[in-house]
Amino acid sequence: MATLPLLRRNKISLEDALADDDNILHRLDYPQKQHDFCSYLLSHKTDIESLVSFHLGVNLCEIADEVDWLFGSYNVCIPVYVNRPFGERVLIRIPLPFKVGEEKHPGNSDEKLRCEVATYIWIRENCPTIPIPFLYGFGFLNGQTVR
Repeated sequence: MATLPLLRRNKISLEDALADDDNILHRLDYPQKQHDFCSYLLSHKTDIESLVSFHLGVNLCEIADEVDWLFGSYNVCIPVYVNRPFGERVLIRIPLPFKVGEEKHPGNSDEKLRCEVATYIWIRENCPTIPIPFLYGFGFLNGQTVR
């Protein structure tokens, strides 16, 4: 039975796609869009490393190889090594533009980030016993950063 590729090495057959209540046509583009976005990020490797160095206030950061990147439903988390080999590892989390509708509705990525940062701040202030990752900083598509 022939199948079509989806994200996370999943596949779907024509029969399953037709039986599914959801329209999966847009999901068929996701593997190529994810590949293109990863290529874009890799082409900006030095910029990402500089940005992480700035937010952490350190001199040397190195992003992990692409095979070590972590993908969720709406984000890619890139491991970044600080002062390798003995330093620590942090993650930079970047929304996947094709999953948050950035192409058709510019600003969605920034809005998603604003909501997540506000949630981090609210949890830290109102529920300090709940463990959450430390937020070192964040930045928007227009270049504005907060650390």
